[in-house]
Amino acid sequence: MPSVRTVGAGGDNKPDDVQEVQALLNVWRNDNGLPVIDEDGVAGSVTIGVINAFQAVRGGNGDGQIFVVDCSDCDDGRTALEHLGASGEVQGQGDGADQKEACEAARADCRAQVNCPPGTLQMGKCYCWRGGELGWTCTVRCGCSSPVA
Repeated sequence: MPSVRTVGAGGDNKPDDVQEVQALLNVWRNDNGLPVIDEDGVAGSVTIGVINAFQAVRGGNGDGQIFVVDCSDCDDGRTALEHLGASGEVQGQGDGADQKEACEAARADCRAQVNCPPGTLQMGKCYCWRGGELGWTCTVRCGCSSPVA
């Protein structure tokens, strides 16, 4: 069963989770030519506003919450990557009827995009929100680590 915490309006707002979501949002903002926000670990009005904007663009319901899903025991049990420093980093996205299913779909999408050599795939945590075609949408970062000699 995945571990789930929330960031945003009325969320758990653990500083480490908030900082990770702020980093995710900054990648999205940077990719879209928008100014980045402070990655200060505080879920204040700016962060919640950016979560709402992100949800609006990505098909969410606009509840102002991102769910941090540590899905290391979902799917194939590969190692969760806390600070992705792997090469060829990509972001996968998937929909599902629940958070676990959406996380697994996002992980499958990431895996298909990155095409790592055997034993080198590294996955991050899933970031999920209510919305999408099936009820939930998740995104996850992944990349290839250097093989151990």
